[in-house]
Amino acid sequence: MTGLRVSVVTGASSGIGRGLALALARRGDLVLAVGRDPARLETLAEALAEAGPGAHRTLSLDVANEADMARLRAEVEALGRADLMVASAAVGRAAGAGLPPATRDLPLADWQRMVDVNLHGVFLANAAVLPLMRAQGDGDIVNIGSSTTPHGLRGTPLAPAYSATKFALAEYGRALAEELAPEGVRVRTIFPGPVETPLIAGTLLDGPFGGRISEANFAAALLGLIELGRGMVVADPHLLPVPQRGRVRRKA
Repeated sequence: MTGLRVSVVTGASSGIGRGLALALARRGDLVLAVGRDPARLETLAEALAEAGPGAHRTLSLDVANEADMARLRAEVEALGRADLMVASAAVGRAAGAGLPPATRDLPLADWQRMVDVNLHGVFLANAAVLPLMRAQGDGDIVNIGSSTTPHGLRGTPLAPAYSATKFALAEYGRALAEELAPEGVRVRTIFPGPVETPLIAGTLLDGPFGGRISEANFAAALLGLIELGRGMVVADPHLLPVPQRGRVRRKA
């Protein structure tokens, strides 16, 4: 069993997940970083080694694949502990797509992929660490939701699948939190506005918010919320950018 805190991050090959994986390595955790792009994971492995001590691991796994998440569970159990799970893997639009299609034109395959990753993937990733956390009587699970508007999580045009999965994720998280609280396992869903990541690069998704959150600030805020949550209830936190001067906030 390792003496370091063990943190698992899905969606770690880019964006929010990558920033969180590096922040956790810097604070001294042993990080298991899960992603699907081997080339990006190779680069991440080098960055993790520079960020902090520990035999960090990068795993090329698909959160939507049950066998892959069974492998993740085996990797975690081999370490003998799991202190934190951050489920960050998500898809918001089809690869290579520009403006999302209207709901009437949304291919079933695109809808299914978002459900598989954004919802089923979170369930499977959580399940990979739950046996150890329950045995320990301690642990933190953080599922990354979304503040789709400056007023919180609401349905938005051209994003029916994404919005639906994030709504479902919020309720899943509330139910799981209530189930696991007596066992010492804390479950939270975080609702960030636009974070400066490749997911929104070249888009106007930050328009209604008037700005974006930097990856570094988001990671610092999230780790602080996790620590606060050990002594108090931090319910449904929404992390929104401070609007930039001179930018007009459109009505959501």
